[in-house]
Order: sequence, then structure tokens, then C-alpha cells
Amino acid sequence: MKMTLKELLLEESELSRCARTISESICEAVNTSHCKGVVLGISGGVDSSLVLSLACRAKVDVHAMILPESPGTGASDVEDAKALAKKLGVPYSVVYIGPILETLDKGFPWKDYPADRKRLALGNAKARLRMVCNYMAANLGERLVLGTGNRTEILLGYATKYGDGGVDMQPIGDLYKAQVRQLAAYVGVPEKIVNKVPTAGLWPGQTDEGELGASYDVMDEVLYYLADKQLTVRQAAEKTGNDLALVKKLYDRMQTNAHKRCMPPVTKLFDKR
Repeated sequence: MKMTLKELLLEESELSRCARTISESICEAVNTSHCKGVVLGISGGVDSSLVLSLACRAKVDVHAMILPESPGTGASDVEDAKALAKKLGVPYSVVYIGPILETLDKGFPWKDYPADRKRLALGNAKARLRMVCNYMAANLGERLVLGTGNRTEILLGYATKYGDGGVDMQPIGDLYKAQVRQLAAYVGVPEKIVNKVPTAGLWPGQTDEGELGASYDVMDEVLYYLADKQLTVRQAAEKTGNDLALVKKLYDRMQTNAHKRCMPPVTKLFDKR
């Protein structure tokens, strides 16, 4: 098994700086937007648990949303999310998105579209329904929505557009997954959560690494050389010792999903605007 690239691992002083900077950025965003606090969806995974912990350190009002599909689905993750919120003294709401999804499923004209794309479309719909719930809570409480995406996911476009990518800020978006795990352990996120197998919960048995075709350690390493060090695909493959086809696949995914890292383009009609 590959080990995490040494260059990506953070010293304790860097962990302290990152925790402080992220918390300060959350506080500043709340103050400059004249909002009353923040809201975020928590899944019981390491990314959302870290953001929740750092938001609490920001000394702003925090509300958490736990958004399982139905009672019993992801039960252990739901309990982990509740336990962390209680430990941090954060009020939370539980909303089951299953009934909304079922209505959408029943009313959509699936026969007009390729059947093999239905699972992905419904998976993305789940992420978008969670975004809707987060923003309803944000509107009601005059809050900002915090995202939970990390740098690895953002570079690969591993997020649903206007789903988990639909947020007001990405506090941990500059941290690779290995660094997220480091910082989570540093700020006291339970070890059980830090070491949990990552999943977006889009369908039963789905895991991030299974869907992406590589471990996070490998993806972190490859993306570090492609994005941070600006190596070519061949150079990154040689530097990391990974298969050229895998590195090319990750590079292509990063390029294809670049649109997810940008605001929607505006068609320009006037030169002076």
C-alpha cells in the first residue's frame, strides 16, 4: 500500500495555523455578510466533522443539518454525526430526504432517458435535495452555508454541481484528503470518524475510492504533482511510480470537471462591460 506523500503532511505548527486561519475565515465571512451564523450538513464523515469542529472554534452561531435518506439508512453515520454535534454543543435538525426523492422519482419521465443513467441522476438528486435543505435552514436562520469539500475532491470535480458543491464558502477546500485527516485528528475529531471509509452516500455500497478508481493517498500524490508542481502526466507518473493510464485518467477528470470550479460563464455581448 502506498503511503501518503511526505510533502503533503503538515507539521504541528502548520496544523495550528490552518485551524486558526480556517476558523478566522468563517468568522470573517459571517461578519462581512451580516449573517447571524452558519449552517452545514454533517454526514458523520471526516470532512463535515472537521468543518463543524472548526466552525465551533470560530465562535459563531452554528446549526447542523443531518440529512439521511430514511430512518435506518446509514444509521451508524447518523449516530456519529449526532454524537459529535452533542459533544460540541451544536443544535441540529434531522431531515429525511427519502419522501421528497420518492415523489421526484415517481413524477419524472424516466422512459424518455437512458435507463443506465438513472442511478447516477438519482444520486445527484439526493445531493441537490440536501443542498435545498441546507439553504432552507440558512434562509430561516439568516446563515451562510458552509461546504465540506476538500482539495482532492474539488480538483477532480468530485461533487454534485448545485448539490454538495452549492455552498457559500469552502473552509477546507485548500486541504488534500490526507491533510484533512491530519487536521481532524489534531482538533479532536473522534478517531472512528477520522479513519472511516469515505462515501458520498449516493447509493448503497458506494465509496469515493471505489467510484474514482484509486485510493485517496494515490490521488493526493498525483494531484499534488499535477496541480501544485505543474508536472505533465508522464512526469507525474514517473515521479509517483503510478500507472500512466491512472494518472492520465485523473488528469482528464480534473480538466473535464474544471467547470465545477468556476461560476457559470456569461455570454459576452458588449465589449465595454
